[in-house]
Amino acid sequence: MKFLLDIVRHNVMKKIIALIAAFFMWVFVMDKQDPQIEKYYDVPLTLSNAPFELTPICEEKMIRLKLRAQRSNFFKYDSSAFRVYINLEGMDAGEYKLVPRPVPPMGFEVLEMMPSNVHVKLDPLIEKSMPIEIETMGTIAPNAIIKKIDKSIDTVTVVGPKSAVECTQRVFGTVKLLNNSSSFEVQVPLTAVDENQNAIPRVHVVPSVITVTVNVESGIKKRIVPVVPEVSAAEGYELSKVVSNPTQVEVVGAESIVNSIITLKTEPLIIPEGQSTYSGTLNLEVPEGVSVDHNEVTISAIITKKATTSNDNAGEE
Repeated sequence: MKFLLDIVRHNVMKKIIALIAAFFMWVFVMDKQDPQIEKYYDVPLTLSNAPFELTPICEEKMIRLKLRAQRSNFFKYDSSAFRVYINLEGMDAGEYKLVPRPVPPMGFEVLEMMPSNVHVKLDPLIEKSMPIEIETMGTIAPNAIIKKIDKSIDTVTVVGPKSAVECTQRVFGTVKLLNNSSSFEVQVPLTAVDENQNAIPRVHVVPSVITVTVNVESGIKKRIVPVVPEVSAAEGYELSKVVSNPTQVEVVGAESIVNSIITLKTEPLIIPEGQSTYSGTLNLEVPEGVSVDHNEVTISAIITKKATTSNDNAGEE
């Protein structure tokens, strides 16, 4: 023990000077071998603690950080070790300009953050019911026709931020026909789109997949049938002439359906009082599973006032 104390007490000043010199030498070496440098990292932005009934919407997905640290620290940590977040706890629906908060590992200094603030919208969650539209892609086999397309359900629920749900114009699914010659069943995913037919992000369709049954019938038949205008005149008037153009159309469909078609009627029309002539187009009432070469026909009509009889005059008196 005495021997150790003698070593410590001997040349104390020289030893202190040596320790100080060693420290500065270590600082010098570390500064040269492991200097501080600056570097950029792109870090995902996290929106935390949003109220349950609100959906946060932010176009900024990444925040760029300018960092300073010892070179060795940049070898130890990549961008995944950093966090940048915005705390939305207790906030109400609306639009905000908020400052993200960076959380770097120990030994890093954040010099700059780009962007320094971001636009965040808190949108209420809503839902609405919408009908399902089914589209077909491709064709079925020759000499076959689609008799009917059945859906497992007719409507779905669209759920999402209010601004996104209100942009939803239609929900549809696509059935690939693949030259089928017989009836088949398929699972069809559904997509919500806006008025430009673009899929809407952040919107969920519930359920997202439905079952569609395509009833295919073989044995196509064609037939020419006359067109019957369902046109009438207002009370006190009568039609003296009604002409359709074309006067007949070709119907194409499954033999069992086409055989039952004798004529094709137009949609009904009552010509308003006071018109002596009429010219316009009317849609044909085409049975399901049948196609026609003209969906519309042009109708021309001449209207006259009914003649007043002596009995009518007596009744008026």
